Amino acid sequence: MLKKNILVTGASKGIGKALTIKFAREGHFVYATSRSIEIVGEYAEEKKLTPNIFPQALDVTNREAIIELVAKLEKTSPIYCVINNAGITSFRKAEHDTFETIEDIVNTNLLGAINLIKASLPGMIERKSGAIINIISVAADKVFTNSSIYAASKIGLQTYSKVLREELREHNIQVINVLPGATKTEIWSEEMREQFGDRMMTPEDIADVVFNAFEMSDKLVQEEIILRPKLGDL
Repeated sequence: MLKKNILVTGASKGIGKALTIKFAREGHFVYATSRSIEIVGEYAEEKKLTPNIFPQALDVTNREAIIELVAKLEKTSPIYCVINNAGITSFRKAEHDTFETIEDIVNTNLLGAINLIKASLPGMIERKSGAIINIISVAADKVFTNSSIYAASKIGLQTYSKVLREELREHNIQVINVLPGATKTEIWSEEMREQFGDRMMTPEDIADVVFNAFEMSDKLVQEEIILRPKLGDL
């Protein structure tokens, strides 16, 4: 298997951490980005994966930082796959979300992902190969109260990626949208995790599915993947 360079956002915990560990264990080289790179370094060492995990400081709301990081990596280690995983939410009614909260969620979940894709596309197009994987949410497919701006950001990324997918087919670049349901991560409150943790999927569950989709035959691609707990949404 050809080892590839993978860039993961939000890699310090949750699904991003599980994705980083999964791809690194399978032999790929992972640029694990986070605002807390010391956490990434600690678990990379703990899992004995330091030869395959390269912590990179990145705030996805900082467009210039994204452009700078991608340019740096492309000079020596071209990025084959970008996994947009970084995400935040508020779990409040729309009337209670502040303007600052709205901007933070949109800048992280939507614009951060789009800017990273935009910065990475020239190299992928030039090489006529690559993959873009977006960890979205079932909130883009089903109405959940207390998540209006989160859902809007996720639907926006999903729709953007659907259009992008058609534009990139001629360049042999895959675009995969993954829509997970309730997953046991810190995006949920401790109380919710304690109450519903047994029903929730695990980050490792999601990472396994994403990796399998990534490693599929060159002749096909799973473009939209919806994942839910067996007992349904919370």
